[in-house]
Amino acid sequence: MTKSHFKSVVASFVASLMLSISGIFGVAPASAVDDFSTYLLISPASQTLGVLDPGKSYSGEFTVRNIGNEKFNYTVSAGPYGVKDEDYNYDDSNSTRYTMISKWFEFSKTSGSLAPQEAEKIQYTVTIPTDAPGGAQNAAIIVATDNAVEEGKPVSANAQAVMIIYSRVTGETNRCGKILEATIPTLLFKPPITASGRVENCGNIDLNVKYTFSVYPLFSDEEIYTNEEKPLLLATLPETRRYNSLEWEQTPSFGIFKAKLVIEYGDETKTVEKLVLVCPLWLIILIIVFIGAVVFWLVSRVKGRKKANKEIAE
Repeated sequence: MTKSHFKSVVASFVASLMLSISGIFGVAPASAVDDFSTYLLISPASQTLGVLDPGKSYSGEFTVRNIGNEKFNYTVSAGPYGVKDEDYNYDDSNSTRYTMISKWFEFSKTSGSLAPQEAEKIQYTVTIPTDAPGGAQNAAIIVATDNAVEEGKPVSANAQAVMIIYSRVTGETNRCGKILEATIPTLLFKPPITASGRVENCGNIDLNVKYTFSVYPLFSDEEIYTNEEKPLLLATLPETRRYNSLEWEQTPSFGIFKAKLVIEYGDETKTVEKLVLVCPLWLIILIIVFIGAVVFWLVSRVKGRKKANKEIAE
């Protein structure tokens, strides 16, 4: 490879790198906004009843709102609050010994109707049987629209909203939580920088898991992102595993950063700190090609010198 050829390779690489950097820092990423409409709302989204004593009754209330443009009829019921996978997708058919409370509810009304922009408060009473087992008891209060098919419409537009009830019955309890996984990837071909964790509730009461995620520049300890003031707190149900991931949404397309994940769960705390390289795949390929070109040029130059020296010696 001639010296001029090598210079052209270097110039092409530098130009490509500059174009990449200008594209990274010169164009703001577009954000997509989902356009959707919801007309049934229940608030609050969850309630914690605390510690319940067998033989006693407890009461509470919630609000149902019609935030749409059409009147609807609705029904109120209580069902088991269960999950069907580690992502904690709601499963109303997963009835266990920790969801028996769903059968102990009585409501001030179990049906009604709401005109557009109207709201209604509904009271409930939950009575704990004297033989209720100790440990977590969780339920889902379900409000569902119940409209008949209207003339001129092929199907009815039905919706459902859920409020989660968390509680614990006094008695024999077992507090057990394990951190199974805490991960930060070291190489990303595209943003964002992520961190993830997996925990297991091996007891019979609900436990909260706390995630704190921070990102720092390579040569500084000053945070450029952190959720320390509002760490992610998630409830975990007895005898389940829960996976969750966090991300720094403003991650640039290229850079080297320090990332730190702290998971607090039960009596355990786990900390993971890693260097993270964010680099587009095409840029990595370009760097490999450049290094290969340099190595080829050096080898060719050494061979050329050996050949020249041999010819001189002859």
